[in-house]
Amino acid sequence: MAPRLPLLIVPAALSLASSARADEGQWPPGMLGELSQAHLQQMGLRRPVSDLWADGEGLLGAVVNFGGCSGAFISADGLVATNHHCAYSALQAASTVEHDHLKAGFVARTRADEIPAKGRGTLLLLQRIDDVTAELRAVADRAERDEARRAAVEAASVAMAEACEAGRAHVRCEVKRFGFGARFERHQYLEFEDVRVVFAPPSAIGEYGGEVDNWMWPRHAGDFALLRAYVGPDGTPRAWAEDNVPYRPERHLAVGHEGVAPGDFVAILGFPGQTERYLWAAALRHQVEAELPALVDLYGEWLQITRAASEGDREVAIKVAALNKGLANRHKNLLGMLAGIQRMDLLARRDEEWAAVKAAAEAAKDLEALQALMDLERSTAQRGATLHRDILLAQLSRGPRMLAAAVDLVRRAEVRHLPDDKRRPAFQERNADLLWKTIERRVADFDPEVEGALLTSWLRRAAALPAGQRLRPVDDLAKRLAGVPPEAIAQAILAGTALPRAGMARRYFDRGTPSAMREASDALLVLAIALAPEVERVEAQEDLRDGVLLRSAPHYLRALARVRTGPLYPDANGTLRVSVAQVMGYSPQDGLLATPQTTLQGQLAKDTHAPPFELPEYVRAAARGGAAGYFADPALEDVPVCFLANGDTTGGNSGSALIDGEGRWVGLNFDRVWENIAGDVAYNPARSRNISVDVRYILWLLSITEGAQYILQELGVAELAKTPRRTVAAPAASASPAPAPKKSACVCVVPGATPANGGALVGLAVLYWIRRRRGASG
Repeated sequence: MAPRLPLLIVPAALSLASSARADEGQWPPGMLGELSQAHLQQMGLRRPVSDLWADGEGLLGAVVNFGGCSGAFISADGLVATNHHCAYSALQAASTVEHDHLKAGFVARTRADEIPAKGRGTLLLLQRIDDVTAELRAVADRAERDEARRAAVEAASVAMAEACEAGRAHVRCEVKRFGFGARFERHQYLEFEDVRVVFAPPSAIGEYGGEVDNWMWPRHAGDFALLRAYVGPDGTPRAWAEDNVPYRPERHLAVGHEGVAPGDFVAILGFPGQTERYLWAAALRHQVEAELPALVDLYGEWLQITRAASEGDREVAIKVAALNKGLANRHKNLLGMLAGIQRMDLLARRDEEWAAVKAAAEAAKDLEALQALMDLERSTAQRGATLHRDILLAQLSRGPRMLAAAVDLVRRAEVRHLPDDKRRPAFQERNADLLWKTIERRVADFDPEVEGALLTSWLRRAAALPAGQRLRPVDDLAKRLAGVPPEAIAQAILAGTALPRAGMARRYFDRGTPSAMREASDALLVLAIALAPEVERVEAQEDLRDGVLLRSAPHYLRALARVRTGPLYPDANGTLRVSVAQVMGYSPQDGLLATPQTTLQGQLAKDTHAPPFELPEYVRAAARGGAAGYFADPALEDVPVCFLANGDTTGGNSGSALIDGEGRWVGLNFDRVWENIAGDVAYNPARSRNISVDVRYILWLLSITEGAQYILQELGVAELAKTPRRTVAAPAASASPAPAPKKSACVCVVPGATPANGGALVGLAVLYWIRRRRGASG
């Protein structure tokens, strides 16, 4: 019998899994109908699946993409909830030493006080999805050479996007790949340029616990921020203008102010960035044994530089805040990825799967699949030959960012005369605003000492590249300046550039030509002009590998479907998805059980009065005063701060709204547990846990923040904030007596270990009691 084709490559019209379970998977809107309604109801969904998305209508119509993060409309006046770390670069861009919105937080007491969310990008609202697989697969299949296939597909994709956008201001269209290019879709968005910050807590709340707690549970961070989308008086999106008015969305999520309890249904709505669960054995081995360790080493060195520069100088700390945070997050993520892959013994498992895929293809006499498998292995093997050179060039934007800006300016100038379909996507005119915002941010964040140290590190690493991976511009520079140390070379380059000066980068962006740049005698531009061809050679190699992948993808996935068990859904690719889950804890290791909720008292217990565990005094005082308000959980007898669910999430899900079984907003996803970082390459139901900030903590914090009460009024919960705490109904007389309640969960090694400070791990007996108390309140 022919194998079941993966859902990720079949037309959406074909229903192949009418009873598919949804616990695993990041499901596109068009595949939600494939999920089992009965199973979802059993999990706790109280609405039809079609209420999420049906012909562009439904709750997903409230979900937005904000610069690669997720968010959702939560009021009729365009209020958007997302994560604090998603708004971080916007807060950084608006901060000075005198008005430090990162440190102090931000509250717009009136709408006139809301500040532009610069530095993050625009806000995108999905309007329509079109299947364009037939057209683009035809383009890919017609290409005779692998190295030309990617360019052909990209040119056709640009044409499709431009046709979609033609004559419609503020419509943004993108063509996205699914299944390595086995399927293509065109997504149409409404784009909002005028996005403003309404509220952000101090970083001491938004990133409470810092890198110590990052990727960890228990968690007590209030990682949220509130934005607002603005439009012109006629309701049409436009750039910032004084007479703009709040956008009135067709859909917004109602606030589920009663929150969730263990066992409750939740759905995570957002734009997950990238997973690689269909990666073949050789590609995964290349990552684990070569690429990821090299990146860990590089990020670790650059992170030391940015951290050292931040100490003692708040002005510099503000400038490098987003870079420092990004490096730290990615560095720890990669360490967790490597640890998780080793813990799951995933390399051995993928080797076994690859052998099974080959054997099944041979048994089926599937010659196209066998050729595809051979080509993928050969293409992967070629990556190692230039790995370290390729990484240095690809990671410029995470290190010496002024050099990265200079290279981008040079490359834009070189293709200025070409039509968009002959340019790389980043340098197309339709993407010019995105490119400029990136360059503008790098220039604004420039600090000569930090840039000098990062450039020195980059030059030193380039000088140490092995034979066969050398960068000729760096070698030429070393010959001309023989005996001069990298530190002095970096200082000379930065002293000889005018790019950080006001307006200079914009001048080159708008009117720069290759000849004008060469004649400028700008040291940084001179180096960038020499490096640009090296970057383009790396991209040409990637074109060849991508061409092999585009040709091989349908055959590889067909072969994989013969042996891969479980649901087959598309990898995350930055498009709108739904993950369904339940609130639940997990066992991070033998003998420990993590309960799924943390509380104010746990947050207080962690408070050391020093970063990264230093609560603002007004939060400390309010928490010590007792959680007597409405937003306290009656079972916990405290305000819940964060909770766990077994959601299937990844980067890009930051800011994803969580809804309960009735479709109400109950939290914001902001992280995963350490044991689930490797979930990007392999799903593990026992360890797949996402971390969210509880809506009740968000509402509680707004209620104690001076000037923020009007936001509660907008959300329709202002009166609730004045209401006494709800109580749990007394248990039935026949019920066994419950142990005395405890406000804060603890860490318990089963059996009978000593509770740890501010933890969230408890024995089974306490978890059972909480569930019984919650159930009794029914």
